[in-house]
Amino acid sequence: MARTAKCKICGAQLSTDTAFRVDGKPPKYFCSEQEYKAEEERKRKVAEDKDRVYRLICDIMGEQEIINSALFKEWVEWNKVADNVKIAQYLEENKDYLTTAISRIENKIYNRIRYLSAILKNALGDYKPKVVNEEVKVQPKVVTVDETMYDTTPTMTRKRRRSLDELEDEI
Repeated sequence: MARTAKCKICGAQLSTDTAFRVDGKPPKYFCSEQEYKAEEERKRKVAEDKDRVYRLICDIMGEQEIINSALFKEWVEWNKVADNVKIAQYLEENKDYLTTAISRIENKIYNRIRYLSAILKNALGDYKPKVVNEEVKVQPKVVTVDETMYDTTPTMTRKRRRSLDELEDEI
């Protein structure tokens, strides 16, 4: 008798005999191997984005490594406003400004983290990433002119508008 399991991604009910199984304690079941690989690729991409943001923050702060837990608590707040890709784009575009702004704060890392957090929370909501200069080839629009498109009959002239004074004079 086959048992049933739930797919870890989509939540579909699966038979353990036909589902794709990943060994572990407890084993995980997926609808297909492709779904499992897509999920693993998504997780890898998220980890790369998070690492990219962390490296940028370390560069801005002038530190090799930041172990203060306040950074990660603030990071949760930033993610409520924007995803890690948008945060990384903002940090890269404004790296010089942020570095000079953070350098004015005393050398306590907690104060620097809080100041950076205040800047990010205020700026990320309205931030629009700059478009990388990608050459977009615009096809010229070919317009054919048809003589029937133009009406060659003379148009009627509009009557001149009269003021109230002119109308009263007529009465």
